[in-house]
Amino acid sequence: MNKLMKTGSVICGGMMAFSFVSSVSADNTMNGETTVNSEITEGEVTLEVDATTNFGKKELAPVVNFDDQVINFKVTDYSGTTNGYTITAKLGDADTTRSLKIGESELSNTDATEVAAEATHDVGENEGSVNAALKYTDATEKKAFTSVINWELTKGSTADIAE
Repeated sequence: MNKLMKTGSVICGGMMAFSFVSSVSADNTMNGETTVNSEITEGEVTLEVDATTNFGKKELAPVVNFDDQVINFKVTDYSGTTNGYTITAKLGDADTTRSLKIGESELSNTDATEVAAEATHDVGENEGSVNAALKYTDATEKKAFTSVINWELTKGSTADIAE
C-alpha cells in the first residue's frame, strides 16, 4: 500500500507540472494595445458684470454729482484663443439730465463705447473692473433714478492685432 501512495504522488505531481507548463505556450498572447482617442473642443465665452451698482442719495441741486463707483466684470473664455477682448457699453434709455461715464468714456443710448480692452488674456476666468461716474445736471424733481447699462463682449481677432 505504501508503494501505491508513493506512485500516486509522483503521478499527481507530474500532472501538475505538466499542467503548469502547458498553460504557457508560444501560441498565447500575453499583452495588448488600446488606442485612446479624445478631442477638446471650443468652450464657452461669457461676460458677467455686477448686476447692480448703487450710487446712493444726494440732495437736489443744479448739478448732482455722485461719487465714483466700481463695476466689476469677469470674462470667462474657454475658446482656446488668448488674443484679447473688448468690452463696450451703452445706455438702455435716454435721459437728457444724466451723464454716466465709464472711465473717461461718456455713455449714450445710441452708440456703444469701448470701456475696457485687453490685448491678451488667460484661458479661463479674467477679472477686472471699471470706474463709473454719475452726474445729473438741471434735474428739476426729486425721485429715484434707474439706468440700465447694456454691455457687450467682443473677442479679439488676428485682424484686430494687425491694425
